[in-house]
Amino acid sequence: MNKVKLIRSHLLVFVIGLIVGSIGIVIAESINSNEVLYDNTNSNTSSDNVQDAIDEMYNIIEHNSTGFSLLTRNPKGLSSELVAGLYRYQGVHANNTVDNYICFGTTNKSDCVSDTDKYMYRIIGINTSGQMKLIKKEALNTTYQWASNTGIDWAHSSLYANLNGSYFLTDTNYVPDSSWSNRIAVSDWHYYTSTDSTISTIAERELGAGTVNAKIGLMYLHDYAYTLATPAYSQTSWIHLSNNGASNAHEWTITRANDLRVWRVVSSGNVDLTNDSGITRTAFVRPVFFLKATETIASGSGTITDPYILS
Repeated sequence: MNKVKLIRSHLLVFVIGLIVGSIGIVIAESINSNEVLYDNTNSNTSSDNVQDAIDEMYNIIEHNSTGFSLLTRNPKGLSSELVAGLYRYQGVHANNTVDNYICFGTTNKSDCVSDTDKYMYRIIGINTSGQMKLIKKEALNTTYQWASNTGIDWAHSSLYANLNGSYFLTDTNYVPDSSWSNRIAVSDWHYYTSTDSTISTIAERELGAGTVNAKIGLMYLHDYAYTLATPAYSQTSWIHLSNNGASNAHEWTITRANDLRVWRVVSSGNVDLTNDSGITRTAFVRPVFFLKATETIASGSGTITDPYILS
């Protein structure tokens, strides 16, 4: 594809030129100028005409240092009203792509796209403080117990402790160093115990439960249900593991049902409390966390091939 180079000098003239083996468009104020303002011939961008290159350049200048909030952009799929405390990405995966992919652990788009297991996440939603709530696109590479003993709540579970330690937060395969872990906010994680899975009441009850302060949690039942504009527990949701690289997989939520069981999202799309949901059994895990409110987007459109890149 043709790329674009912008060059500055004294006279406003347009010149068609040869750029390192490919034909590109050069904007110059003088034919003899060699002061390059912008050159995307070796970048991940794809502008192939003058106006797009100008727009692209101004976008980079505007956002390179401070970035921007998605709340100012009204991206496709993001709810315009608060739903259980978040502006949420909502959509049916089978019918429309929900463009909420974001990279964490790298600002190199090529690395992120080529290693989605390590770097690719999806945005559950954004709170009124501008904090983005992320869930890892793909599950961690093995299954884990929710807790090693029955009768344990989330704040005292082995999974809570280890996600905030060696399973994830201090594992450099997922969080490369402290500069990245420092971008994660310490948040209130609610832990709720009930066999009532009625969607109309679950969010209120989950968000009204006891809390523990930590960086890493799991998704709530209501996070799952509210990924659809008409709330439901459904495999068609963009958040379901079958739409994120895994089939026939069961996933833990943060919400315990009783002393013996924890709510799981199962491969069929339902939420489940069978014997396999026993607190000491194993299931797949996707860490969830809030970025700090100061974290902004530098580039990207949110697609899986052009994910959002943090500033």
